[in-house]
Amino acid sequence: MSAVSTRAFRLHGNRKVQGGSSDHVPMMLPLIDMCNHSFSANVKIIQEQDGSDSNTLVKVVAETQVKENDQLLLNYGCLSNDFFLLDYGFVVESNPFDTIELKYDEGLLDAASMAAGVASPKFSSPAPWQHQLLSQLNLAGKLQDLKVTIGGQETVEGRLLAAIRILLSGELVEVEKHDLETLKSLSSTAPLGVANEIATFRTVIALCVIALSHFPTKIMEDEAILKQGVSDTAELSIKYRIQKKPMIIDVMKDLTRRVKLLSAQETPSAS
Repeated sequence: MSAVSTRAFRLHGNRKVQGGSSDHVPMMLPLIDMCNHSFSANVKIIQEQDGSDSNTLVKVVAETQVKENDQLLLNYGCLSNDFFLLDYGFVVESNPFDTIELKYDEGLLDAASMAAGVASPKFSSPAPWQHQLLSQLNLAGKLQDLKVTIGGQETVEGRLLAAIRILLSGELVEVEKHDLETLKSLSSTAPLGVANEIATFRTVIALCVIALSHFPTKIMEDEAILKQGVSDTAELSIKYRIQKKPMIIDVMKDLTRRVKLLSAQETPSAS
């Protein structure tokens, strides 16, 4: 697959989108390459509108005292390496906003749950009330958006987390006690019970294992290829895939830690 993009910045457009925010319009900004990217920026872009649709003023403004010969560092955005690679031609090492994209697929989730030891998962055959909740999450029905993410600031995208929690729970009464925002939040500790939460996290861990298995190489193999010397384009693509793997592993470590803490809570109640 080939993808072509530009070094275009996403500025606020005039068209309002759902939620009241403006759409994003890619624009070329003269001299913007004077500023390199950093999540710890010392300058920022300010966009001003003078009331006319055609007149937009974009300024780069210092946020700290900038000395002579200092680099101008601009946060291009809290983006995944997918955007940095396609739009700007580089990847950020240990990017805290990096994610992997997965398709919400019932068969894949069934396989992941069974691999995690979950008894009789029902992702492929949800009950009517579960299907209705999936529709509210835009994972079923006419307004489907089946792209979900793992990693980044959420660790697990809220829609995916809520869907797995709901589908691994057979109790409508329990689910109705919580709104979807609670079920989408990783900070909501075991809203549908400890057993449900452990099964949910183990399912996501299994999804991560499946995602890792789709990479054709291991990290050490990638590093060996880089040492041999490759073209600039190949080097960039290898660095991109190197960064994805530890990010997935970090998610697995985080969820494994949570499973251990939950298991310790579950043990006394079972005795």
